[in-house]
Amino acid sequence: MPPKRSLPTGKPTNSPFESKRSRPSNTSTTPRKRTKVQRSIWNSKDDWDTLISESQLSTSSISIRPPRLRELPTLVKCCTESIARGFKRLWDVSGDETGAEFKAAWGYLPSHLKEGIRDSAFRYWGGFLTVKILAEVFLIPPHLYLPGELLPSIFSAEHVKSLIPLPELRDQFTSLSLKHASKASDLGISAIIYNLPNLESINLKGCSLAGDKTIKQILGQCSGLKRLNMKGTKITEGDVKSLLDRFGKGLEVFKVDSIYFENINDTFSSQPYPSLTHLSLPGDFLNSPSKDYRHRSKILSQSFGGYPQPRQTNPEHVIQWYTFFEHFPRLTHLYLPGLLIPEDTLINLSPGLIKLDLGAGGPPVPVEVLNHLLETQTNTLRSLKLGHIKSAKLLATGIPDSAAFTGLGEILSRCERLEEFSMKVDPGGSKDPMCDACMGRYSDLVFRDGLRANWRKSLKKLSLIIPQSIDSSIFFPSGPDRQQGNGSLIASPLEQVELPSAIINDTHTFALALQGFPKLRSLDLSGTTITDEDMEIILQGCKLLSRIDLTSCRGINVRHRRNIFRAYEHN
Repeated sequence: MPPKRSLPTGKPTNSPFESKRSRPSNTSTTPRKRTKVQRSIWNSKDDWDTLISESQLSTSSISIRPPRLRELPTLVKCCTESIARGFKRLWDVSGDETGAEFKAAWGYLPSHLKEGIRDSAFRYWGGFLTVKILAEVFLIPPHLYLPGELLPSIFSAEHVKSLIPLPELRDQFTSLSLKHASKASDLGISAIIYNLPNLESINLKGCSLAGDKTIKQILGQCSGLKRLNMKGTKITEGDVKSLLDRFGKGLEVFKVDSIYFENINDTFSSQPYPSLTHLSLPGDFLNSPSKDYRHRSKILSQSFGGYPQPRQTNPEHVIQWYTFFEHFPRLTHLYLPGLLIPEDTLINLSPGLIKLDLGAGGPPVPVEVLNHLLETQTNTLRSLKLGHIKSAKLLATGIPDSAAFTGLGEILSRCERLEEFSMKVDPGGSKDPMCDACMGRYSDLVFRDGLRANWRKSLKKLSLIIPQSIDSSIFFPSGPDRQQGNGSLIASPLEQVELPSAIINDTHTFALALQGFPKLRSLDLSGTTITDEDMEIILQGCKLLSRIDLTSCRGINVRHRRNIFRAYEHN
């Protein structure tokens, strides 16, 4: 028989579980192995505010308050706003959810009041308005206005035939705006156009299913068409040709995107277009290297390759960059997002350009191309949006030459009517070493002189997303502010500043500089190192601010990020 197991010596116990535990002796010389515990919110001794402030995660932190009035409101404005704000209560007065009493009173209102109420009600009660309510109340001639970005019922509507106006009103409609109705069928949209024979303006931006049937009805029904926006639809190159052949001579606005043009000569055979003032085309429509260029560039730009190189413009094309002013002699608004263009290319436009939009990021655009394009537009240019720009010229030291960027800045500083300036890069850069080096060194040369001088009397919106740090001193005037005839200073009209994730070299100086913009209404400083003290300085000088984005601003107390106005008033 095996020997009986004896209990260990020490304190007697009657529990078999305790007898099996063996504790190390206090006299043991072997040190206990210590494991490093990672710091987390569960074992930190910091308070909750500090933990959130220092964390990498942050929800949207936007402070808002009712916007300050721009001017004394008229009686008409007060009436329309009151009805729009109280629309839901007025609709429910009848108690049966049919809005019978509201609809009875609605019929007595004049059209100019109805339009104002409609536009405001869409902003306040977009989520409440069903397709049925829209069809019964808000189909107001002459503009059939149905913005899907404000109306969820339109955004998700699959059947839109119920939005066809009553027969006695159809001839009065001259404009259709059905935007971002991404689920509306091609047949339904074409049915609306079929029943509105006098349309002069059609905006179907974001109606992703609009295609052959819609184009067929536009060609057959809208003999007086002047303005057409087909961005985000299923329009093809053949459709573009048909539309330009049919309406090209009288068309004033034409906007398309995401089309690969294989036969430029056939598509634009009806050129020139003497009435066209607003034109939007894919930025690669003349120089795309291949049919699958956009698909490949999307893949390559997210990896190591960057954007493919543009091919040279075919000299046999009827449309050439250097003769652009001949094909489109009256252009005032030009949209070329993702412009893909070779170096040493000249874009010639007739004087009178008001807006140039190249989109954010995108393929690098040679700065010399912009210099030549904008040099003759300084008297009229009011809006400029740029993405990646570069110069291929190198100094003897091997770094990019800044002369072209300085030249662009000098040209833009002469634009005394510029109201909007935007320069935005992709989050990961352009993947072009030369372009990234230029943007990191010389971005400020483009807008610095303008901000200090002539732009101070015209600029209303400034948007910057650049890799270069921002020198706070550029927000101060380079000389004495201009004075009016009575001797008082002319206040800068700047109303909106967007600097998300900007590297501001001196936030205190920046805050003092912003006090020179008393008309500022919206400010985006998300991801910056701005502090509570800086915001107090800004709010002291900018009394009209009604929206401030302080998301991920670690210098701001976490409790103040969404309530910066209340915190300032409390102090």
